[in-house]
Amino acid sequence: MQGKNGFLRIARMNILPLLQKTSLVCFLSGVLLCDAREIHSLNGKWDFAFGDERSEKVIVPHTWNAEDGCAGPKSGKHGSKSVQSKSYKRGKATYTRTLPVPVKPGKRYFVRGEGASIVSEVLVNGKSAGTHAGAFGAFCYEVTKLLKPGARNTLTVTTDNSYNDDIVPLCGDFSMFGGLYRPVTLIETDALCIDPAYYASPGVFIRQGKITPSSAEIFVETLLSGKPGTQANVAIAIKDANEKLVTSKKFKATVPEKSGEPTEKQTLKISKPKLWQGVENPYLYSVEVTVTAADGSTDTVIQPLGIRTFEITRDRGFVINGKEKTLRGVSRHQDIEGKGWAVSPEDEANDIALMLEMGVDALRTGHYPQSDNMYDLCNKHGLVVWSEVPAVQKVRNRPAFVENIKTQAKEMVLQHGNNPSVAVWGIFNEIYYQTTEDERQVDMISVLKDLNNYMHELDPSRPTVGATNQPGNHSLNKIPDHIAANMYPGWYGGPPQSMGGMIDGYRNNYKNCGFAISEYGHGADITDHEYPVKQPTPISKWHPEEWQSKGHEINYREIKKRPQMWGTFIWNMFDFATAERVEGFKAGMNDKGLVSYDRKTRKDAFYFYKANWNPEPMIHLTSKRFEKRPAGIIEVKAYTNADRAELYIDGKKVGDTVKPNDLKIALWENVELKPGKRKIEVRAQNRGQKLSDSCTWTCTTAK
Repeated sequence: MQGKNGFLRIARMNILPLLQKTSLVCFLSGVLLCDAREIHSLNGKWDFAFGDERSEKVIVPHTWNAEDGCAGPKSGKHGSKSVQSKSYKRGKATYTRTLPVPVKPGKRYFVRGEGASIVSEVLVNGKSAGTHAGAFGAFCYEVTKLLKPGARNTLTVTTDNSYNDDIVPLCGDFSMFGGLYRPVTLIETDALCIDPAYYASPGVFIRQGKITPSSAEIFVETLLSGKPGTQANVAIAIKDANEKLVTSKKFKATVPEKSGEPTEKQTLKISKPKLWQGVENPYLYSVEVTVTAADGSTDTVIQPLGIRTFEITRDRGFVINGKEKTLRGVSRHQDIEGKGWAVSPEDEANDIALMLEMGVDALRTGHYPQSDNMYDLCNKHGLVVWSEVPAVQKVRNRPAFVENIKTQAKEMVLQHGNNPSVAVWGIFNEIYYQTTEDERQVDMISVLKDLNNYMHELDPSRPTVGATNQPGNHSLNKIPDHIAANMYPGWYGGPPQSMGGMIDGYRNNYKNCGFAISEYGHGADITDHEYPVKQPTPISKWHPEEWQSKGHEINYREIKKRPQMWGTFIWNMFDFATAERVEGFKAGMNDKGLVSYDRKTRKDAFYFYKANWNPEPMIHLTSKRFEKRPAGIIEVKAYTNADRAELYIDGKKVGDTVKPNDLKIALWENVELKPGKRKIEVRAQNRGQKLSDSCTWTCTTAK
């Protein structure tokens, strides 16, 4: 039973069975009760106005850029890929609604938003509760003193996605959707509670000590909030996946004078722990912390616990619980066609399901922290997470900016650090990529060194990593504990075969740290097709799907030869909006995804990885969307994890039975396609299961 930020979210699809198992929580009329704590959803209808425009009703979570954020630049020319884009609506907007509950005497109230882009302010009855700078972290403010008992209370949230020189990210090849785009809640507690307002964290912090087959050492700290000097009884209970008590501890504590000062660290031990072993066995315990005061005030917070060890080395790669593996990862941007960033928990669950179908076991949240629900899903399904500070392409060495990048880093660690899925903290992506000569003179290195040290202060238990596109000996690459590189052989630059040499070059420059590929990939428009396919020009409108497949095949062959890497992360799992791009079929889109922007189409390259990564029996005929094509001699290709495969045209077997190669590719060469409609079918058997895939091609004689 895992929750975030002091409660089990109503959005969790598996919540009802959990609620039925415990006496601590109950579900009533859309309100989740956890002892004296009540969580009221503020999602739904709000009054919304952008700038001076007329107010309208919208449904929160909401963005005003769902359409224009992916429409491309107004000029129709390829832009700078900067978040300073003017091609979509950027500015200040206001969201207003009435709070849905009456104010109760003796109770405390907090407004929590999971994400608003980029700068937001919370006001109650016209008075400010707090301001937040950053699009990807949660914010939480106590509003008790601003509420009027027995009266109607109005909540207003302003959001502004204008470019801001003091807030990361300063650049990025992705659109910065504006809006109150993640869930909003009203938290109601007793006078004594576990603090939900300290950097919008859960107020309970879990770290792991020594882990052996016989014992696991768990450290727990708690933030108490209430009248300073109040005495509290604190009870910690660790339960297994079946809600059975495993170990517990009780102690007394005092509410401190200053917020953010945790209770004394408590140590609990679990005998013969069951380990969180990634996708193989994502076993989860829960940590339940209850505080009680003499006046009867009480509060409970439940957090996830997955017991595991992570290690990254140069030669062993990624090691989880002593077992070596190369992470098979993807990166994900959080927008979806028609919704932008304002996606639902069901959308996020579908994204995870597509990753698992492909055989993915790791996720890079490029280039920013993602929703609470996404981390929960990764915990549950065993995806190892690389979570990232949004320091993209450039940073600035001036006080306001440095303060903001550290604040966003702290929010990420405190809000998401309890998640067992999180293995590494990312501190930058492609710094120096889009900078002027004057900007290069700014001491970006010192800012990032300071950030790296700060990350270790916040969380000594996890390593840091940077995603670079600078040469192997660049001083930037020596800052994090481990380095990863964004490399695009076959798309930007040389041929796809050069992947191997690029990997070796980086590894030879860094003898004392682990190396990963943080990005690699190729664009693909599912309406563009070519045979024989040639490497296209990226900044063009011609991105044949066949090249994406071929590029990945060649890249992956080189990757397979080098298992010492700790991970590889495909860019990208899904097509995503980037307002200044004009390439491929649709402007405003980065089409390197293995799945289309609307999540309805798995591209051929998706099935290439599925055949290699997912043992579930499958066969996939490639180029099925190349429906109208020239007649003549071609090759036919399928991806399959079966031992043998056969090709049929119009029901007749063609050529020999083929044995797929080591990349799970079955290839039939010198196949004649005669003019007319031709049914193409591939067949195989795997573990006694009959497999097939087919399509119809209309073949024409060239004039």
